[in-house]
Amino acid sequence: MLRKTTIALALSSSFVPCLLQAATLFENDNGDYMSLYGEVGVGGHFGTSSDYNHDEFYDTKSYVDDSFATMGVAGQQSKFLYRLELDYQRENWLGGSGEFALAIDKLYLGYAFTENQWVEFGLTDTAFDDYDHYGDFTFNKAVETGEAGDQENTIKYQGEFDYLRIGASYSYEGKHKNGTPQGDIVNGYVGLFTDYFSVVVGVEGRGGSEGISKYGEQRLVGVGARVSVLPQFQIGFNGFIEDEDLATHRSGDTFLEYETFRNYGATLSAKYDWSEALEIIASANYEEYENWDIESPNYDYEELPPVFGKERTWGSLGFNYRPGNNIVLSVEGRVGEAPEAAYAYARMYF
Repeated sequence: MLRKTTIALALSSSFVPCLLQAATLFENDNGDYMSLYGEVGVGGHFGTSSDYNHDEFYDTKSYVDDSFATMGVAGQQSKFLYRLELDYQRENWLGGSGEFALAIDKLYLGYAFTENQWVEFGLTDTAFDDYDHYGDFTFNKAVETGEAGDQENTIKYQGEFDYLRIGASYSYEGKHKNGTPQGDIVNGYVGLFTDYFSVVVGVEGRGGSEGISKYGEQRLVGVGARVSVLPQFQIGFNGFIEDEDLATHRSGDTFLEYETFRNYGATLSAKYDWSEALEIIASANYEEYENWDIESPNYDYEELPPVFGKERTWGSLGFNYRPGNNIVLSVEGRVGEAPEAAYAYARMYF
């Protein structure tokens, strides 16, 4: 019982198809095991828009490649857990090189206190990262919550009790995905999960690296929910509110004059299971970032064109088609003030 429960929990931050397709390399009668899992995906973003590209892409082109591959091993020895995961991905985000890069995405040891509770130590997801997009059914994910994501020097606790799930993590000297220091990071979540309704609330606090980088303190609250209206039809909601301190001036290598910016975002999405192989997904999205506001004294004319505005709204319609248990073909079109016109992808899990 301990082994089976811990597999699902310890790999919970991976894509669900990875869990289903993981191959057991060995398994002992006492519950010890080692599993191999992975993913290969090809596709990307079409018709990226320079008017509405906030921080999504390193460049705005007619096509931005988003191909990706990952491979990992995870296992348990007595009550000790371990995981090593390698990612090969294109650095296509703002500040990225646009080239492929190989990186260690997960590297941690853990310990299972019981079949429902465990801790992880090392390079792993921060706690809220497991549920930051809960309620968002879109394949490419819509509004970005902006939580810490993967961090080195992290200790994380997670537990599952009947309908309740909880988690908390602390990361020492955290960093932005571009490598910029952000200070110590603490986040966590609590969630209620039933067959018909589920909701997760997460919070995050960042100590900041004032003077060293542009990132100061930060406070974030996020919520995600799902409702099963019919057996084949679900509605989801995901949203966040963030207060983030950012430097507004710089002198040499020293960042100065931090101001607090308030940011909002929300996604309302729906998923209809047309068949066992086909899902139809739609969403409506809203984002508002204070530093986009042309009337703000801290508006950066060098970074954002005036057409951008203080907010953006867009919608999407797409589908996921599964010709096999380990293959997903996805197409999503976007309308409105979207950073791209469409997203298309093919993924195979093993």
